[in-house]
Amino acid sequence: MITLEAVSKSYDKTPLLKNISLHIAAGERVSLLGPGGCGKSTLLKIILGLTPPDSGQVKLLDCDMIKSRSKVRQSTLRKVGMAFQQGALFDFMTVEENLNFAMEHMTRMSPSEMSETIEELLKTVKLPRTRRMYPHELSGGMKRRIGIARALATKPIVSIFDEPTSGLDPVTSTIILNMIHALGGEDAKNTMMIATSSVEIAIRFAQRVILLNEGCIVGDGSWKDLILHGSPWVQHFLSVRLIGIDIEYARELQLPEAFIQKHWSPESSSALHP
Repeated sequence: MITLEAVSKSYDKTPLLKNISLHIAAGERVSLLGPGGCGKSTLLKIILGLTPPDSGQVKLLDCDMIKSRSKVRQSTLRKVGMAFQQGALFDFMTVEENLNFAMEHMTRMSPSEMSETIEELLKTVKLPRTRRMYPHELSGGMKRRIGIARALATKPIVSIFDEPTSGLDPVTSTIILNMIHALGGEDAKNTMMIATSSVEIAIRFAQRVILLNEGCIVGDGSWKDLILHGSPWVQHFLSVRLIGIDIEYARELQLPEAFIQKHWSPESSSALHP
């Protein structure tokens, strides 16, 4: 579904992405993880053809997003759902109009089908009474949920979410993750990818994690394998953001028992329950 080969990108002669290669298959769930400023958002924009790379190849749904004609790229993007970090809703449109706009331009749904879809989506995101509201009447978390609903309203083959829970409280973050899985997981062939700087969100969303640091892929695989067998930097990045959580919650996240015993055992200096 998504293929990048040796993709590089610089701004003002400063390298941001360096020789990035990755392959994401149909039906995969993938978390693109890394610290702020490592190039996650730029990589998503390159995948979507919104930003051209300096070098390399980019294919999305078998479409060359660099060399293909504009009409071909636009046709491809009609099969893709994208939710940006701030929701990117049209301020002059109501919630209903924002959702309708996406479906009118990217699907062949009838007006009645669109109306039914909007009703179902707003129920799923727990915002059934916002249909006539404008973005300025919504909280940040509500905007984020509507943005994700709009990305999934068109029933895309590929769904991409940029920092879907950034700046939100744990309860709202959980609602959003559950919502993405509920709305996007109906078809096993759907491919879903999120970009996040939160290790917890990354491992709760997907088994496969692609970890970026300073513009390079430093880890790609099961997060359980990475946390136990990745490079020293990878293990440190993943573990230092997890060892402060409660041991029972660590088990709820299905952290590897070897990791739990190392960091929460009575002998460990970082144990929470001596």
